[in-house]
Amino acid sequence: SYARRAVASTITASVNDIILGVSGTAAIEIRLPSAGDYSAGQFFTVKDESGAANTKNITIKASGSQTIDGQTSIILESPHAAVNIYSDGTSKFFIY
Repeated sequence: SYARRAVASTITASVNDIILGVSGTAAIEIRLPSAGDYSAGQFFTVKDESGAANTKNITIKASGSQTIDGQTSIILESPHAAVNIYSDGTSKFFIY
């Protein structure tokens, strides 16, 4: 089994997070630690558990000038959306 962390407001993720289950009453921002804090290939999932991402967007932001698939942030904006993200262990995140 994987550890699940409930997210109901803006947070900074931890390298120990595996599943971030998001449900809140407003838009939420998830800030990522540096990609270098993760092991190469280490992954995690962000999931809209409430089904409200279309009206309460979930923004996932990389640290500093780091990127997620070339972007400094990504937005989940569909009901029940999810994204799997992994780190290169140095300076970038990727969606898979």
